[in-house]
Amino acid sequence: MTLEAAYNAAGPGIVGYLVSTGTDVATARDLLHDAVVRVARWLEGNRPGGSPGADDDLPAMLFATARNLRANRVRHDARIDFVGDVRDDARQQAVGPRPPASDAAYLRGRICAALREMPEPLRETYVLYQIGGRSVREVAEMTGASEGLVKVRLHRAKSSLRKSLADWKEK
Repeated sequence: MTLEAAYNAAGPGIVGYLVSTGTDVATARDLLHDAVVRVARWLEGNRPGGSPGADDDLPAMLFATARNLRANRVRHDARIDFVGDVRDDARQQAVGPRPPASDAAYLRGRICAALREMPEPLRETYVLYQIGGRSVREVAEMTGASEGLVKVRLHRAKSSLRKSLADWKEK
């Protein structure tokens, strides 16, 4: 079976599967096309002339590749990046004025820098509660602190963030 025949045979089913897992149709088609490209590259590198071998199950390869690409996209979209590019004051002044308040990347960098400046217990508590979605009780169990101490740490962490971002005002 050729790659084109596998695409024609399995493509609609793969798109249907991706849509059933919560992917919109356009993204599902993009993922399928990316899967075809990856399988074609794999064939070129592993098979003479890029033609599939007798034991290659191309529809299964396309399905598995598209499924893995979707999983990678979901993981990437859910990831919070705390290692963003944060400009120091001297470089910021050399670059120019502060970006508008609508610049999410800039704001994310500012928040990440403020989190990095916090003492570890405050940062850990804040991230588990606010970003990780854990309850006060769960955070207490995870950190070995009492629930009262977790509440105090949350209050202090939020206060620290407010102070660090005090100059930031939405225009």
